Amino acid sequence: MRRAAVVLLVQIALLGSVSTTAMEVDGDVMRSIDETVKSLDSNVTLHDVKAASAEAKELAELFVQIEAHYAKKGDAADAVEFSRQTRLLVAQTLTALLAQDFDTAADAVSALTKSCKTCHNVYKKE
Repeated sequence: MRRAAVVLLVQIALLGSVSTTAMEVDGDVMRSIDETVKSLDSNVTLHDVKAASAEAKELAELFVQIEAHYAKKGDAADAVEFSRQTRLLVAQTLTALLAQDFDTAADAVSALTKSCKTCHNVYKKE
């Protein structure tokens, strides 16, 4: 029962609300996300719960803002869904980290990376 309550609280905290003011999504923001995801992956591999949890929380906040950006844009429904799914994967990562389930956390980070790449294939301008 306690684990279920923790999972629910983590997901509520990380999923946030898309009412956050939309930010301008530029290359610097995306590079920052990319670097944070790589660091998160490394810290999950190292079983560094503190550092990985901080990075997961940072990513959750950024993806709330990215989702708001694409929702406001209006012609990027796929990007809104990619952002939403990525936030769910970040929540799964944090939940697994708090349970010290590093295999599940690593799987969630791997899926998160794939979600980012899929969105970039659709929206990234070369």
